[in-house]
Parts: sequence; structure tokens; C-alpha cells
Amino acid sequence: MNMEKAVRAVGIYGGGIFFGVMSVAQPFFTLYAEALGASTALIGFIVTLRGLVPMFIAMPIGQMIDTLGPMKMTKIGCLLLILSLAMTSFSTTLPILAISQVLLGTSMIIMASSLQVLASDGEQDKERRNKNINRFSMWNSAGNMVGPLIGGLVVTQTGSSLWSYRSAFLASLIVCAVCYVLILLIRAPGDARQLGKTRDLFQPKEMLNSYVSGLHLTRHRGVQFGLVGTFLIMFIQALYASFIPLYLNSHGYTAMVISSVISLMGLSGFVSRFMLGRLMKLAALETILLIAGCIASACLLFIPMASLHLLGIAMLTFLLGSSIGMNLPVTIMIMVEETKETERGKVMGLRLLTNRLSQMTAPAMFGLLGQAFGLTAAFYTGGGILLATMLGFAVYSTHRAPLASTETAAAAAEAPSAPPPLDSGASQKQAGSG
Repeated sequence: MNMEKAVRAVGIYGGGIFFGVMSVAQPFFTLYAEALGASTALIGFIVTLRGLVPMFIAMPIGQMIDTLGPMKMTKIGCLLLILSLAMTSFSTTLPILAISQVLLGTSMIIMASSLQVLASDGEQDKERRNKNINRFSMWNSAGNMVGPLIGGLVVTQTGSSLWSYRSAFLASLIVCAVCYVLILLIRAPGDARQLGKTRDLFQPKEMLNSYVSGLHLTRHRGVQFGLVGTFLIMFIQALYASFIPLYLNSHGYTAMVISSVISLMGLSGFVSRFMLGRLMKLAALETILLIAGCIASACLLFIPMASLHLLGIAMLTFLLGSSIGMNLPVTIMIMVEETKETERGKVMGLRLLTNRLSQMTAPAMFGLLGQAFGLTAAFYTGGGILLATMLGFAVYSTHRAPLASTETAAAAAEAPSAPPPLDSGASQKQAGSG
């Protein structure tokens, strides 16, 4: 295997390993924080810290990848992930745990963006490039399916609560350290980039300009619709991912069962991508996104009842994951449809920024609700508010002019290979999928 193929393999298969490592540890983070004495509200705020730094560096990261090269940025992201997992594994205080989440959020945005560029970079043939991106997406889904199962197995086998959770973080740390050593041996051909320019990207003026330059794109109705839709659906996903382990644990479910339920989210997202092309023959993109959002909101309402039986929560999780899985491809298609090719990098940056804002606000708000009224009441309240918001958004959308015809997008969905071009910042789009 020559060096160019090795670099591309890092991008394609590295996505599966990265998301697998993340999903081994993440389902047990809230349980670990609770074991260290954190309240529900404090857990919500600590989880919120994952999205804090990415809120400020979302747009510059794409430019930094173009400047330093995706391989070097992958190494930097992997190193930050190692530091985060080490701090989490050996933390005995909540402030250290909070710092680890800041590092985790930073590594997530760097790794997810860089790996997608590696998967697609250097391939001139459009069909082969799109095939590589599709393989990258499939490996991500595989990692999200397998990771929680491995984490549950590790936690189940290691016994006592606090150390059992730490064992999942340590397992992720070991895998990540081995991968870091391996990628240090790989040098990307022609990866000498403009090192001096990197410093300027994080000057306050340059960072502000990178965000302001993309705001004018919100004049397009398709961009507005995509941003609002992705905010609401990612809000729902953040609530589920952060608090369902705590809720199921309080109902007496074992760590292995909890991790198995969470792995269904990855499986259902995988399945939903195969259904999308067929659905687009029956309905417009707007309609698909609105229905998916309403179903996901309703699922939150039924979590307390469904959790009374394992089969119920498993079926509800699969339905919720399928609805959320529509978010990434549909919102990208809607937003790209009304923007120029040269603007798509900024559009993906805006989408990523919206995702991070959603993932920051959801745990904090839901944590406060859970602390004040209990998690059961929080699911009822949060689900009701989100369902009402989605229905209101649907009514508002029907009274505005329809989007441009989606026939072209429907044809693209049939061949799952029509992502927007990767210009400076477009590399960020996968980081917002989650």
C-alpha cells in the first residue's frame, strides 16, 4: 500500500475507530459523573462544555485543515482525545472532569472534520470520491453500533460501579494511544502547508470575520429551514444521548442493557439512510424533515412509559434513531440546493455551528428541568415543548413560498453520493452529524 492509499485508509477506517472509541466511553460518562457526586443539573452543564470551544472555533478549523493539512490535524485531534480520556479516567474531582469535556469537544470537531477530508482528498474521479465518502459514513455508523456494546461488556465484566466506568474510559484510551502511534508513522504526500498563516486564523478579528462572512447566507429560505430543522433535531438527540443512561440506570437496567439500547441508535441511523431515497419519491425534503422531527419529539414524550419494558424502550430508540438519522443528509440537501458551489463550505460551517449550539443548550436546560422536577417530568415537559415547536415550525413553513424543486436532490439520494464539494470549511460537515 503506497502512502497516498494509507492516508485515505486512515480517513475511511479511522472514522469507524474514532466514533467507536467515542461511543465506548460516552454512554457511561453521565453515570460516572453521578458516581462522583454530580447532581443532574451539574451533569447537564458539564456535558454542555463539550460544545463550548467548538462554538468559537467551528469556522476557523476548516481553514486550519487547509493550512496545516488534514493528516497533521488528525494527529493533533487524536492527541487531544488521548489527553481528554486520560483526565476522565483518572479524575477524582468534578472540575477535572469538566476540563476533560472541553478537550473532548475540541478533539471531536478536529477529528471528525479531518477524517472526512482524508477520506475524500486526492481523488480526482467524482464517483470514486463519493464512494469513499459513503464508505466513511458507513464505518461511522458501524463504530456507533459496536462501540456501546463493547463498552457495556467492559463495564459489566469489571464489577464495581466507579471503577467499572473508568475501565471503559481506559479501554478507549488504550485503543486511541495505539492508533496515535500508528498514524505517527504515516506522512501525507505533499502535506507541507502554510504554517505561518495558522496563527492568524485564531486572531479575534479573523475569527469574527470567518463567522460574519457566512451570516449573509441565511437570506436563503433553504438555509434558514435547514438550520432551524437541524437545531431542533440535534437538540432531541443531545437530550437522549446525555440523559437516557441516567434514566435507564434509575429504572434498574444493567450497563450491558443500557449500552445495547444506545447501540440501536447507530443501527437505526444506518438503516434510515437506505430508506431515504425511497421516501424522497413520496414526499418533498421539507416534509420528510418535519415529519422526522415530529416523530423524534413524540418519542421523548413516550420514553417514561416505554422504559417500563425493555422491548418498549428498544423499539422507541430504533424509531427515534431512524428519525434523527434523516437529519444529516436531508438538511444538507436542502441547504445546498439554494446556495452556490463556492458558498457551500460556509454553509456547512453554519450547520456545524448550529449543531454545537443545540448540543450546548440541550443538556443544560434539560439538566435544570431534571433537577427541579425529576427526569420523568423532564422528558414529558421537554418532549411536549419540542413537539409543539416542530408543529409550529411546520405550520410556519407551509405559509411561506416552497423551496426549489427537489428532483435533483432525489436523484442524488438514489446514488448516496452527492455531498457538497469540500472547500475551505466544508470538511466540517460530518462533525456536525452526531
